[in-house]
Amino acid sequence: MQQFAFVARDASGAMAQGTLAAATAAEAARMLRNEGKFPVRVAPATGKAATAAGGTPGLRLRERFRSEDIIFFTGQLMVMVETGVSLADALRCCRGPKNSPAFAKALEKVIEEVEAGSRFSVAMAAHPRVFSPLLVSLIRASEASGAMAVMLQRANEYLVAQRDLAKKIRGAVTYPVAMLMFAAGVTVFLMTFVLPKFAAIYAGREAALPKATRFLLSISGGVREYWPYGLGAVVAIGAGLAYHLRTAKGRRQLDWMKLHIPLVGGMFHRTYLARGLRTLGTMINSGVTMLEAVELTKAASGNAYYEGLWGRVHDELQHGKQLSDVLAEHSFVPQTILQMARAGERSGKLGPVLERVSNYGEAELAVAVKTMTAMLEPIIITVLGSVIGGLVIALLLPIFTISRAFRPGG
Repeated sequence: MQQFAFVARDASGAMAQGTLAAATAAEAARMLRNEGKFPVRVAPATGKAATAAGGTPGLRLRERFRSEDIIFFTGQLMVMVETGVSLADALRCCRGPKNSPAFAKALEKVIEEVEAGSRFSVAMAAHPRVFSPLLVSLIRASEASGAMAVMLQRANEYLVAQRDLAKKIRGAVTYPVAMLMFAAGVTVFLMTFVLPKFAAIYAGREAALPKATRFLLSISGGVREYWPYGLGAVVAIGAGLAYHLRTAKGRRQLDWMKLHIPLVGGMFHRTYLARGLRTLGTMINSGVTMLEAVELTKAASGNAYYEGLWGRVHDELQHGKQLSDVLAEHSFVPQTILQMARAGERSGKLGPVLERVSNYGEAELAVAVKTMTAMLEPIIITVLGSVIGGLVIALLLPIFTISRAFRPGG
């Protein structure tokens, strides 16, 4: 018998965790179900560090998997299940050389568990770093309804939408970050390689130099002389900042900054709101209970403040409130979305309405990204031109000043 660590949910939705002895993970999951609990994660108790971090047992941190693996997996599996191929055979067909090592390892474990008689959702839940709880919940709902192909299609569409949303955000952020890094690189190059050349030219004539040039030369000398200390300070600050951002307080501060940065803050608001509405709509359409759908939406929100929003929604729903009434208490949710959510609740079509609202929100986000990029481009170019142009003028202006001062008869 082997010890298995588990995380499970009881009939009331409360989470429980612990260990139990069983021959296999599938048997441990069956034991939990017999106790009236739904297993969320079942894994060998060994490798505690990886398990505590939510990782797949035996999956080293350096073994990364691509989101494209999951998208291709759900799409391929949907086609084969829809054409009548058995689940075990369909899973075996998903093997391939293009799979990342981490995904291939998790897939092999899932195939072994399914062939041993375990439910597909239980086998996937044992690998939360590869198969998200949201995907596991969709598969569990498909097992209950018998519509796995439909659920896999919804999961695939959801994953594709989330990937495209992430690409839009990366595209919007990459340009200004790249330009700022370019500006920093050019400034460092001028200060460390170009300015020393001019320092030799201006040697002995410092009194005739403009104040800006003398200031730049002093900075350049300090950088060249004390660069090891400066580099050490940058590394220390970077390491300290990285550690701080891994804490709950640091993450919350970063999430606050994302929502309040000028020009960019509105874009992040639209992103998190559209992501939450799409997740909730997909879960409701798939037959997942409202409380579980909101809990999964909270986990997928990606921002501490939106996690708080959906956590409040989860708590209030348990006290009998309507979704739209709880959302109306938060400034994050626009009135137009509240009105559509109320209409969806009255008509009994909340899931489809939320998915349509998320489509509208993502379309607005695309427009916001283009607008922000169009506004940032001239600002960044102006700042870069001012910084680099100012450095060049401060270096070249003394040449004309000194030449006039030392001109015969001048």
